[in-house]
Formats: sequence, structure tokens, C-alpha cells
Amino acid sequence: MKILVASTHVPFIRGGGTMIVEDLAAELTERGHEVDILTLPFWSVWDEMVEQMLALRLINVQKRADRLICIRTPSYLLEHENKVAWFIHHHRGAYDLWGTPFQDIPNSKEGLKVLASIKTADNRSLREVKKLFTNSQVVSKRLSKFNQLDSTVLYPPLRYAERFHCKNYGDYIFYASRIATPKRQMLAVESMQFVKSDTRLVIAGSPDEPQALIELQELVKRLKLNGRVEIRGNWISDEEKIDLFADALGSLYIPLDEDSYGYPTLESFQSLKPVITCTDSGGTMEIMEDGVNGFICAPTPEAIAVAIDALAADRAAAAKMGQAGLARMQAMNISWDYVCEQLVS
Repeated sequence: MKILVASTHVPFIRGGGTMIVEDLAAELTERGHEVDILTLPFWSVWDEMVEQMLALRLINVQKRADRLICIRTPSYLLEHENKVAWFIHHHRGAYDLWGTPFQDIPNSKEGLKVLASIKTADNRSLREVKKLFTNSQVVSKRLSKFNQLDSTVLYPPLRYAERFHCKNYGDYIFYASRIATPKRQMLAVESMQFVKSDTRLVIAGSPDEPQALIELQELVKRLKLNGRVEIRGNWISDEEKIDLFADALGSLYIPLDEDSYGYPTLESFQSLKPVITCTDSGGTMEIMEDGVNGFICAPTPEAIAVAIDALAADRAAAAKMGQAGLARMQAMNISWDYVCEQLVS
């Protein structure tokens, strides 16, 4: 089958949305399909979005492939008679983040027009798909709430999962993610002032904006945590990430209301390491079991510190939690065989 995998991206920013596209294309190719990737630049600048959406709609891919698989918003605006969507999130500022500090469209006459255009385009184009999948129960619930659409959860697996492994349970907690306000690296740093054990924190990932990295570094200095918090403010290689997980005591993944469980959670469990997340982190709740494969704690520095110290106090228990995490992944049938079967059937 000739398959076109389409998605949008912000140039020079890599994250889970980039990985899912590349990994899906590679996995489909390995299964004998002819696959190409169409990545379309899209900036979430509120007063430019409608024009960008129109431009996407006008791109003609009707006769270029047997199947079109759309990933990141609003790639599903592309028209195709055999269109499938693996929907990973809305433009959240127009939906679940509307009315919060993360709202990025003004509540003005012009802003409300943009808001209405986004919702009208989503409602129309998502109803054109032959099959509608999501990456989590969280996103499926949002589609039901905001668009009155039913969907099927299709969990994204890791590619080359076997490369992740455990060497030992060292003296640091690892937080792997692009540095951005919703990922709450600031909260992770703040927690370290309350950690009583000798455990360190290693944060690795590229910043969405240079200022995000600067503010994080300034917080470390202000709290006098130099030597206890290490920030690698760049996109690290797979090899470096694998090594950091392999030697970590455990990992942190504490975003605010995340769309899915996040690749770092899978990478941690594949490395047999427990995960610390928060009660308001969203999609992580679908794979986390408090006290079984890690800790689910309140989103406060003090609560996160208690969880870190608990792992440091009992490394045997930490190892058992990491093993339970891998077992949980396997029980949920998070595999590329299943994903590819669903998307091409």
C-alpha cells in the first residue's frame, strides 16, 4: 500500500509529535508498505492560523497515495477519500486551555473569530476521516466533549525499545523532555530544595524558547542548587538518553495535563526505572499505578521531594517498581504490530 503520513511541525523544535511521525513511517516501511512523510510547517500564532489552515486545505494529495494518515493538528485538513487520523491533540489554546493562563488566543472580537474558525474546521475535517484514533483516553475524552466525536485509543509505542536497559540504580533522578512551561521543569527544580537524600536531578531537553532555559538556570542559582541540579539544555542523542536512563535511580515526568503518558514514561519503564508523576499530569494516569510502578504525588515541591527520597531510601523497591512498569506496558499491548495493523486495516 502507498501510504502518506502527514503532520505539522514547528521548524527546529523536536518533540513527541515529531517522533511519532518518523517512527510510524519507519515501522510501516518495515512491514512492506511504500511510505512517504509530508511535514507541513505550522506556527500557532493566533492571528496567522486561519490563513495557514486554508493553505493546508488547498494542498491536493487526493491521488498521491492509497491512504492518508494524519497526525498533528491541523494536518487532518488535507482532503483524501481514504483519510485516517491518529489525533494527538487539539490546538489546546482553543479548547481545554481556553480560559486558563495558557490561553493563547485573545478573548476579543478578532480572537473569537479565530476561535470559531478553528472549531468549525476541526468539526468538519475530523468528520471526513474513515477512522479516528487518539493517543490516549485523555484526548479521546476531549474529542467527545468538544467535538462530539467517538474515537479509539491507539497508544504510541517506542521504536527500538530493546535498546533501553538498566545498568544500576544510581544517585540521580532523570527528567527527559523539551523544556517548556507546561512540562514544569521549574517545579522539578523547586522540589530539590526539599530533598533530604543525596539524590541529584538531571534535566535534559531543548527549550521551546531560549528564555525558558535561562529562567530554569536562574532558578537553580537562586535556590543555590548548583551541584545538585544538572541541566543539559539541548536535544540529546538517543545514545545519551539511553545511557542517562540506564544509570538513573528513577525518572520524573510531571507535565500539566499532558495529552498522553509521554515517551519519557515508556523509556523509563523500558529501562526498568520507576516514574514519579503528579495527580494533574493527565495522560500519565493511564499507565501509572501509585506505589506499584512509581509514585503519583501532589503537584508541589514538597510532595515530589518525598517521592524522590522514598526511591533513594529503598533501591530494591525502586527496582521492583521499574519491573512493574515494564509489565504494565506489556499488559496494555503497546506495540507497533498492533498500531500498524489498526492504521492500515
